[in-house]
Amino acid sequence: MKHDSAYFLSNETEINNILIRCGLVLLFVGPMLAILKAVGMNNEFSYVESAIFTGIIVILYVMCRLLQRSVKGQGLIKYILILGMHAGICYMATKDGILLYISYALMPALSCLYYRRRFTLRITAFCYAIMMGSLFLRAHNEVAGAYDFLTEREWISVFGFSLTWEYILLTIVLIALVGKTESSLDMLHENNLQMKDMQSQLISGFANFLEFRDESTGHHVRRTQAYVKMIATGMCEQGFYQSELSPRAIGYMETAAPLHDVGKIAIPDSILLKEGELTDQEYQIIKNHTKEGYRLVSENLSGLTDKRLLKCAQEITLSHHERWDGTGYPNGLKGTAIPLSARIMAIADTLDAMLSERVYKKSMDLDEVLHELYLERGRHFEPCIVDTVVKLRPEIENFLLEEHNRYGEGEETDTIENHGTV
Repeated sequence: MKHDSAYFLSNETEINNILIRCGLVLLFVGPMLAILKAVGMNNEFSYVESAIFTGIIVILYVMCRLLQRSVKGQGLIKYILILGMHAGICYMATKDGILLYISYALMPALSCLYYRRRFTLRITAFCYAIMMGSLFLRAHNEVAGAYDFLTEREWISVFGFSLTWEYILLTIVLIALVGKTESSLDMLHENNLQMKDMQSQLISGFANFLEFRDESTGHHVRRTQAYVKMIATGMCEQGFYQSELSPRAIGYMETAAPLHDVGKIAIPDSILLKEGELTDQEYQIIKNHTKEGYRLVSENLSGLTDKRLLKCAQEITLSHHERWDGTGYPNGLKGTAIPLSARIMAIADTLDAMLSERVYKKSMDLDEVLHELYLERGRHFEPCIVDTVVKLRPEIENFLLEEHNRYGEGEETDTIENHGTV
């Protein structure tokens, strides 16, 4: 069965994030060793070694954070994390007063979390080589102490031979375990994809109810969905909200995006399709589409198996008209109190509204649109999201060209939002 690379990349990213956070605990090891030496309880590590140990951890942490900014960097991070921690364990094992056996197998076992047989096999081989190197460094002290009846070569042969057999057994067990898990996950993922496809079709069908009232809505839904994915992916690649914008989270946003205006089903045609100016009372009624959308999603999609997808859909429908400065609606949320999915949806919705031709206006030029969005930086939209959209200009331009070639100018007119992004 063929692997889904995106699925395993998502798992790889999540495991990397967990291990990086766990790695921060190691920052306390160096200071703790120094404290123990100061009180006479640690004669194995000097103050210099403790400082170097802490410095290396800081360097590796910063390196991993930098590598997280690129998709290709995720593959390198897992090697740095696991081999780095194993090297630390083996270095501690070179000290006379420290005996380690089970810890030698800790990192190979941890590599199973990535569900990749080849990776586990490589890690086990690398860890074995590092372990044997640590035994070589420790041999001199051992034969000069408790094992003075053995030569260094004999000591390494005895302990290296026994640990080699243990590593061979460990490798067989781990590869069998990971292989079975990998196959099971492939099958489970295929079933999940079928379930998600059904959920996506349900959501798209639910969102496209609006097409019964205006045939152009489907094009607006499709474009905003593409913009949401484009912007969220771009933010992650540029280093913004990387822990929140995992491939899985971006998938939720893309799937839920078509529902952002579903609440307009509850708005009377006399208001929704009115070509003239809205009265204050009519404007207040049309603003209720956010709360109506939240209600419709909560009542009709509560059966979704993936509750995180449901939560994302609720956030987008309710909060996509909130503003970064707190002047939006329906709840006047400000800054990061607005869900990230809704902040991204807001600019995607506005971007399409400005680029699309309406019955009351012509479409705007892309450069003009980006200029207008930049003017709203820090007011309507979060600054880093605006910066991302500006940098995505080539991708947006290519997308618009593809849309034009596929559907033609006649399909680019949106009339359902005659009053802008309300």
